[in-house]
Amino acid sequence: MRPRSQKARFWTILAMINIVAMIYPVTLYVQADNGDAQLFATMVLLGAAFLLAITDTVSAIVAYLQ
Repeated sequence: MRPRSQKARFWTILAMINIVAMIYPVTLYVQADNGDAQLFATMVLLGAAFLLAITDTVSAIVAYLQ
C-alpha cells in the first residue's frame, strides 16, 4: 500500500471513530427534557469532545512521526 493511501485510510478511520464516539453524547443532549439533564448532557458532550481532541492530536503526531 502506498504511503498516501495509508494516510487517507488513517484519517478515514479516525473520522469514523470520532463520529461513533459522539453519537451517545449528542443523543443524550437531544433527549434531555429539563435544565439539569441538559446541563449534564452538555458537560458530557464537552468532555467527550475535549478527550477526542486530545487523542486525535496525539494519534496524528504519532502517525506522522512513523
